[in-house]
Amino acid sequence: MPERNERDWDDDTEYHAALARAERLTRFSLTTMTTLLALVVLSPVLLVALTVFAVIAMNY
Repeated sequence: MPERNERDWDDDTEYHAALARAERLTRFSLTTMTTLLALVVLSPVLLVALTVFAVIAMNY
């Protein structure tokens, strides 16, 4: 472990690095959750659309 000196009490470098990592992880998590939610919502719609097209195609 590095040695500490009198000015270490106001060194926020580690705090800012941890904050930046947490913000990146939060953005990644929100993007992932939004993408998965969109897939869950859109999958049935796409399935119904494909079924309708298949039924129409079978009638011709």
